[in-house]
Amino acid sequence: MTRKALGKGINALIPNFEMEDAPADPGKAGMVELLIDEISPGATQPRKDFNDEKLQELEHSIRENGIIQPIVVQKRENGYAIICGERRWRASKKAGLKKIPVVIREASNTESLQLALIENIHRQDLNPIEEAQAYKRLSQEFGLTQDIIARRVGKNRATIANYLRLLKLSRGFQEDLICGRLTMGHARAMLALKTEQEMEEVRREVLNRNMNVRQLEFHIQQKKSSEAGPRPRPRPSIAQKDIFIKDLEKELQRHLGTKVAITPAKKGGKLVVLYYSIDDLNRIRDMIIK
Repeated sequence: MTRKALGKGINALIPNFEMEDAPADPGKAGMVELLIDEISPGATQPRKDFNDEKLQELEHSIRENGIIQPIVVQKRENGYAIICGERRWRASKKAGLKKIPVVIREASNTESLQLALIENIHRQDLNPIEEAQAYKRLSQEFGLTQDIIARRVGKNRATIANYLRLLKLSRGFQEDLICGRLTMGHARAMLALKTEQEMEEVRREVLNRNMNVRQLEFHIQQKKSSEAGPRPRPRPSIAQKDIFIKDLEKELQRHLGTKVAITPAKKGGKLVVLYYSIDDLNRIRDMIIK
C-alpha cells in the first residue's frame, strides 16, 4: 500500500538539498544532520497518542532503511524543537541513532502549530479523534473555515464536518474510537443520540453485544421509536367522515324513531332532529333526557 502524498505545504518544507553539516546560521532552511539529543518535542505537537506497536514497527524500519524523510525542526535557545516528525524522532532514539536528518525552518509558534497539524492530518495512523481535534484547532486558533481546511488537507468539506461532529460523542465513545474498539461507522450512528447519558448506555450495549454498524443503527431506530410512543391517529377530514356520519345518523334515527341529519363543519357542525307534532317532540325529549 502506498502512503498518501503529503500536501503542498509539507513538501515545500523539504527542498532538494544535499545532506550537509548544520550551517553556521541554523535559521537557514536546508536538509542537515543534527545530534538526536539536541532535539526535543515541540510544544505545538497535536498528536497525543503514540501507538507502541506502530512505533516499534517504525523503529525496525529505521534500523533497516534509515530515515527516508527528514523531520522538520526550528531553533530554540536550548537546541531544536520538532515541528513535524515526532514519531520518526522517537523511533530513531529507540533504534539507537546518534544523528538524524532534519530540515531547519524559521517559524513562529503559530506557523509551527499549523504546519504540525497539517502534517499530522496526512499521516495514515492518526486516530479519528486526533484528526478531529486537529481540524478543530485549525478552525478555532487560525479562523479557518471548513472549506479552507478541506482545500489545505486535500479532503472535501463534508469529511471535515463529519470529523468535527465526532467531538460531540461521549468521552467513553471517543476513547473507543482511539483504541479501535469501535469504528467511524459506529460513530456516525451514535450521533443520532442527543445526550451523553444516552450515548454511554447504548455504547455499553454495543460493546456487550458486539454489535456491527447495521445492528447499532437498527437498535437506535427502535430505541427512538419506543421513546416517541404510538403515533396519534390523524383526525379524518370532512370528506373522510361521510361513512362514519351516515352510520351515526342511522344509529340515531333507529334510537329516536325519527329522521336525523348531521352536517359537519371545520369546527363542530349541526345535528338536526325532525319532529312532526308536539307529541312527537315530547317523545323525543323524553328519550334524550332519560
